[in-house]
Amino acid sequence: MRRKMVFVLVALLFCVGCAGRSAYMLPTTVLLQPTEDKALVRFMRPSGYGFAINFNILDGEKVIGNSVAKSQFDYLAEPGKHLFIAMAENKVFLEADLEAGKTYYVFTRVYTGVWKARVGFIAVNRGSKYWDQVRTFENELRKVRPNTAALKAWEDANKTKIEELVSQYERKWKTAYQWPKLAPEDGR
Repeated sequence: MRRKMVFVLVALLFCVGCAGRSAYMLPTTVLLQPTEDKALVRFMRPSGYGFAINFNILDGEKVIGNSVAKSQFDYLAEPGKHLFIAMAENKVFLEADLEAGKTYYVFTRVYTGVWKARVGFIAVNRGSKYWDQVRTFENELRKVRPNTAALKAWEDANKTKIEELVSQYERKWKTAYQWPKLAPEDGR
């Protein structure tokens, strides 16, 4: 009976979908705002599913943050074209054309893979089913900010792998799939 009770408690804790933690991200209370010369991209992971699984997000060859369950983080970006990348068992890409002074939203997700977790990006485009949900998530999700020293160390240790990934995108992946996109008009 006691063994059964322990199993039920452990299963309950697992299913509750508690928020994840990451050495690459630090708690914050601040949501950034875009500036007249920068766009803001807010990466949100509303689900607690796979709370122990985190993955780094890159802007081209630069690591900008880590997707953590039930959390959000902000990235101030130069206006213009960007390629956001995440990798786990799979590789995902999101092409963005950002306009200064606007905020853009990207949902990240984790789902079951064959050998390990898989990742996904959802671009919150104007008129999409998520367009009206971002304000709710902004209030509910834990706010985190990049631990720049830890992310830089990871980036330095994986520099060759990152360069090869960006090169593969240009040679192979760019036209292989219909990747999500953010257009200038998707900003608020």
